[in-house]
Amino acid sequence: MRSSVSRLIECTSISHIPLSPKTRKILLDTLNDNLRHPNAQIQVCAVQSLKQFVRTYLISADALPVKDITSKYLQVLRSDPNVAAKRGSALALSVLPYEFLIADWRIILETLCAACLVPENPDDRDAETRVNAVRGLATVCETLTGACIDSTLSVPASEKSLLDVIKNAVVDCLFKALEDYSVDNRGDVGSWVREAAMEALEKCTYIICRSPTVFTGNGIKMKQAYTLDEGFMSDTQKENSLFDSNLAARLIGAIAKQAVEKIDKVRDIAGRSLQRILHNDNILVPYIPHRCELEMIVPKDGTFNWAAPPNCFPCLVRLLQFNEYRLSVLSGLVISIGGLADSLRKASLSALLEYVQISSDGEPKIDKEKAKLLSIDFLEIFRCYPKIDRITIPTLKVNVLPLF
Repeated sequence: MRSSVSRLIECTSISHIPLSPKTRKILLDTLNDNLRHPNAQIQVCAVQSLKQFVRTYLISADALPVKDITSKYLQVLRSDPNVAAKRGSALALSVLPYEFLIADWRIILETLCAACLVPENPDDRDAETRVNAVRGLATVCETLTGACIDSTLSVPASEKSLLDVIKNAVVDCLFKALEDYSVDNRGDVGSWVREAAMEALEKCTYIICRSPTVFTGNGIKMKQAYTLDEGFMSDTQKENSLFDSNLAARLIGAIAKQAVEKIDKVRDIAGRSLQRILHNDNILVPYIPHRCELEMIVPKDGTFNWAAPPNCFPCLVRLLQFNEYRLSVLSGLVISIGGLADSLRKASLSALLEYVQISSDGEPKIDKEKAKLLSIDFLEIFRCYPKIDRITIPTLKVNVLPLF
């Protein structure tokens, strides 16, 4: 019944049937009630209806105050003890139009960023809220930057630009979400957050790469400026570009780490994300270290099965040759090698053995230089992840193998 009511409101909005202010408020309250419902399908129907309802009835001059509507969702997401209400509020923020977001864009991004991370109090942890917040964060960034390409953000010129906030606060938050390995009675629920974070990181990367900022006397204005050939980027484009080699290396390394871990679906999403970033025909992601080699290692073929261990590991283990990516890939690879799944363990171990071995007089031998570099990174893994059994135990299992 609730889903049907939401659908009726959506159809009413699409048809632009005139409604009195009182009726609009009643219908908005109905949608907000449905957004608080614990059933995910009811929430999805409500947010789809809200998206159309807001654009039809609430942007006009005689509508309800925009700030009051946005503030309500922010308050619920920050402090409401009802986890279902938090999930719904994150969804609601993701479908609000530019007119609702621009006045408090910084507060909205900060609130969504906070909701993406695992709370310190175990009783406040909810994976679905974090997933919705991660997806909402990327969608809000797209809405703000998409509308701003030909307009001016009404914020003081002394403030940091929207794109600067996206590059630093938002992207950093998404990298932290990629380290969400939360587990409950349903299993590795953190993998849902990691999947959403990879998709969001890809979207934010495109936003940063195609929209350098230009400061004006009245505020901040953004214009679209990118090229498909990094070698022919103008000096102005390079100077204005917010994307740099450090961010590029961090991006590729973080996604590659997910692409060699133990969950098939996560590997598939990560592998396809790498394909789109490296072989994008519309948007160039510049300054990627060893880009030419990566384009040869990561196939462009859209039918490549990243979920299959015999396909994925022999391909991505070759990233170990690059200093920028070795630690990230190795920290993911050890989880697969030291895991319990026999087929996954064999495929990942075989790929690592093939990488460190060289053929001499027909006999396979260990490449001492490669083994030395890997050993150094194994020690670094122990330093980076102290007392984290999820990584240290598989790493110890790998180190007892007759490799080094």
